[in-house]
Amino acid sequence: MLYLVVQKIGKATKKLAEIKPKSTLSIVFPLGNGFELKGTKPLLIGGGVGSAPLYLLAKKFYQQGIKPNIIIGARSNEQLFLTNRFNAVGNLSISTEDGSVGEQGLVTSNSMMKQDFDIIYTCGPTPMMKAVANLAKEMGKECFVSLENRMACGIGACLCCVQENNQGHNLCVCTEGPVFDAKNILL
Repeated sequence: MLYLVVQKIGKATKKLAEIKPKSTLSIVFPLGNGFELKGTKPLLIGGGVGSAPLYLLAKKFYQQGIKPNIIIGARSNEQLFLTNRFNAVGNLSISTEDGSVGEQGLVTSNSMMKQDFDIIYTCGPTPMMKAVANLAKEMGKECFVSLENRMACGIGACLCCVQENNQGHNLCVCTEGPVFDAKNILL
């Protein structure tokens, strides 16, 4: 069974959200690369719908006997999802901008950031991932980001999803990502 987490923003995502369970859907996947399991004390930081890919990562760590620390951020309680599943496989802390659940504020100011960890994995809005990557750099920690760039063709031909690396070259997120070492790309 396949679960899709979709935030209704435009015509396409609204149409996706209207699809009924057990419907047939034509999709192209998997594209690019995924997270590699590294570290023994991982910190996973998700924002909004960007939290979705971190659940499988948390579950994989848990299956290897590692219970990751997880910070999930959202604007409000209404935008949170999968919290029960994250709780089952890791130590979950929630940040909401309005303070309706968990700690009020951004994920980067969550008290779990003070815990001991050796690597960070993050997915969510670009400004959030940039802030997380900057904190990781300051702390001397490895950080992997999963980019959510728009993708059209999925094979690197249309260049819709390009992301600049730190050497000024464009990388196709659909084929060379979506997961990148934060120190190698410009957010």
